[in-house]
Amino acid sequence: MDIKVERDVIEGKNYFESYARESLQKYFNYYPFIESIKVFFRGKNHPYKKIKLHIKLKGKDLFVQGTGARHDLALDVAASKLRTQVEKYKSKRFS
Repeated sequence: MDIKVERDVIEGKNYFESYARESLQKYFNYYPFIESIKVFFRGKNHPYKKIKLHIKLKGKDLFVQGTGARHDLALDVAASKLRTQVEKYKSKRFS
């Protein structure tokens, strides 16, 4: 399943979708060169949860993933990796 998080759109159908949109929306404010973020996650029956993020930047795509005991914890791990990669992109591209 995937959740597409777009700029200036906050709406959710369930807890995880709302949590994902809310936690990833702040990256659009800090980094205006992010165009979209897609969230892919492994189902609830697996022993550990995996979240993959596909981020479209201006001129580049980034991929990060995180694992955890729950989907929201895995999203937090992936979001911290996302921040690291976006900061690296920003320092190379906009310095």
